[in-house]
Formats: sequence, C-alpha cells, structure tokens
Amino acid sequence: MSILSTREWATLIWGCILMLHVLCHREIRKSLWNVIVIFFDKKLRILWEIILLYVLMITMVFCYLPIWENIYIKDIIIWFLFSGLIYCMNAVSSEADETYIKKILKDNLKFTMILEFFMSTFTFNIWIELAIIPVITIITVMNVIAERKEEYKSVHKLLDSILAIAGFWIFYETIKIGINEYKQLNIINTLVSFMIPIVYLILIIPLEYILELYSKYEVLFLRMTFKEEKDKRIRLHHRTAIFREYNFSVRKILLFQREYMIQMYALMKEDEFNQLMQKFRSACKRMTS
Repeated sequence: MSILSTREWATLIWGCILMLHVLCHREIRKSLWNVIVIFFDKKLRILWEIILLYVLMITMVFCYLPIWENIYIKDIIIWFLFSGLIYCMNAVSSEADETYIKKILKDNLKFTMILEFFMSTFTFNIWIELAIIPVITIITVMNVIAERKEEYKSVHKLLDSILAIAGFWIFYETIKIGINEYKQLNIINTLVSFMIPIVYLILIIPLEYILELYSKYEVLFLRMTFKEEKDKRIRLHHRTAIFREYNFSVRKILLFQREYMIQMYALMKEDEFNQLMQKFRSACKRMTS
C-alpha cells in the first residue's frame, strides 16, 4: 500500500501550485501572513496545541496495539487537519449549542461514509485525478455562487445536473477499478484506515465537550461582569453559585444566558440573585419533568 493515493498526490500537487500562486502575489501573500499570525496567536495557539496533544495521546496508545503500522499516521494526520481540528475549533464558537456534538455525530456517522471511503480507496491514475480535481472544484464553486443569486437559478440547476452526472460517472468507474484491484488490498490495513476517522471522532468527543463547556462559561462570566458590582467577593459568589447549579450542562448555561441573565443588574442584592437562581432551578425542573 503506497503512502498516498493518486487522488491525494493530485490534491497535494494542486495545493502546491495554488500556494506558489499565492506567494507570487503580494497582497494575497500579505493576507496569508496575517492568517498565519492569527493562527499562532497565544490564545488560539493554546487551543490547537491542546487538541494536538490530545490526538497524540490517543495515537500513542494505539501505537502499542498489535495491529499498529506506521502507514496509519497519514490517515490520522489527514483526519486531524481536516476534521478533528475543525470540530474542536467550532466547539468554542458562538454557533455551537447543546446539540453541537449530536450534529457532528449525525453528519459523520452515515452510510455514505462507506461510499466515500470506497471512492477514496480506489482512485484513477494520476493524470485523470489531476484533471478531475480542478474541473470539479471550479464547477462546485460556480454552483455555490449561482445558488445564492436568483438570476442564476437556471445556471444552478444546470451545474447541479453536471455535478450529478460527473458523480455517477466517477462512481461507476470507481466500481470498475475496485472489481479489478480489490484483491491487491490488505484487508486489515484497509479496515483500520476505514475505522480511524470513526474511532477518533468518538474519542475526541470528551475534548469537544470540555472545550465547548469552557467557552460557554467564559462568555457567560464575561457578560455577567457588565451586570455586577466590581466587588470580587460578590462576583465569586455568583460564579460559584452558577457553577454549582449548572455543573457540566451546556444546555443550562445557554438557557440562563438567553432568558435569565437579562434580569441581572449592577446593584442587584444577594437575596435577589438567589431568587433568580431559584426561578431558574424551578424552570429546569419543569423542563425535565
């Protein structure tokens, strides 16, 4: 089994060409540098370093399994860069809610993942892959643009049809290649490569939840500072009471932030805050009953 498939080599080649194009244009190069600086900003760097260390720990454990081979490192790196890192980064975004992890699992654990793995395992020769990637990419980008504008509705339908036909053709040709080449596959290596994204997706869920939970608490406490006195003792009391009540529930944090934090104000007395917490506690009980 080669380190990279022809599709991966083709993607890498086009990626290098695109990078050279970027480096040849001063304005684009400057924008790219700004993105790199942001990525290595202290707070963001700590985040992706935590994610990287977590994935490395999982991988180190797997290294001691009898079926482990170094060729799996490639699959792990690809999963980390294009899936794991993105999932964890999105977990700390404002869009992530109490159903975020459920959505991630639902979007990834589908029957289509078998089809996608099959099509990525049996690929065309390098020249066909080099031709397919830019063509499909350009048509897809054009389709996305056409979809957003009403005047291009007919173009959007046409491009949808072209992509569908291209998809069926690629699938048909992939089946033909698979029939001819399946005997050359190492069954164990193929099965492990298929399972890597699934296993890592499941194992990274605790980290995703911890990051999301921390992010929600951080946002909540930050917003509360505008509705509290500057007395550190009072603020500590509020945060302690909230943490005791919410513990590890993202749903409760978001509920309080949406519907109850608005009732707080700077000169709020302790008994008023306690009454607010009691109202919230009662609301949570009604929701679970």
